[in-house]
Amino acid sequence: MIDRNSIRRVWAISLSTFRESMRSKVLYSVLVFAVLIIGASALFGSVTIGDQVKVIKDFGLFALSLLSVLYCVISGSTLLFKELARKTVFNILSKPVRRWEFLTGKFLGIFSTSVVLLFCMGILFSSFTAFFERSIDFELFRGYFHIALELMIICSAVILFSSIVVTPILIGLFSFGLFLAGRSLNVLLYLIDEGFVSGGEAIVVKSLYWGLPQLHTININDALVYQIAVPHTQSIWALIYAISYSAVLLVLAQMLFQRREFN
Repeated sequence: MIDRNSIRRVWAISLSTFRESMRSKVLYSVLVFAVLIIGASALFGSVTIGDQVKVIKDFGLFALSLLSVLYCVISGSTLLFKELARKTVFNILSKPVRRWEFLTGKFLGIFSTSVVLLFCMGILFSSFTAFFERSIDFELFRGYFHIALELMIICSAVILFSSIVVTPILIGLFSFGLFLAGRSLNVLLYLIDEGFVSGGEAIVVKSLYWGLPQLHTININDALVYQIAVPHTQSIWALIYAISYSAVLLVLAQMLFQRREFN
């Protein structure tokens, strides 16, 4: 049951996680790397045949999406591992803190940090592209919003895998693999439509298609680069889908984490 005390405990855990993540060297390493990548996009754009601004936007949006996901995966995969190594998880769970409150707080903490990182990189990238276009492309902020929705799903996946295994490497591999699979679902759809799989294999592929996160439909980077109009209803659908999918993953994580024993 959710009450005011539960909200306070979730808020306290999320705030503590946010502060710890903001002090992480990984955060600033990713931010510095993002500056270098955005700067390098201008170089690639200048030596590429075609519209320089389109190349910069294409390369930059891809970099922002990839770097923010990598930060989420790297930072999030070590959350529970650090708690176990420091023995702090025993102190937290021995208090009147429910396990779902602990997981929810951790999710909100790492997600909010990832969004802050994305916001900082987005402001930098928008300012960089405005230098070439002589105006701010406000449509880029819709792209950042959709990247944030991807991050919501990936952060919840990190929490899910953290509740199953403890090894940070496995958590990171599973989470990043889910991101790559979600971005590549159109390949599975192509295999079905072109008849490369049939019978039982087609059923398995279709199950994977509908079970994995539809990140390829949430992402609108290509549409922004080539100035293809994106309906606002698509953004609304993406928001509802991301919240729903993340909620399912968090519920599964809570069920698994509830049965987990700490030695």
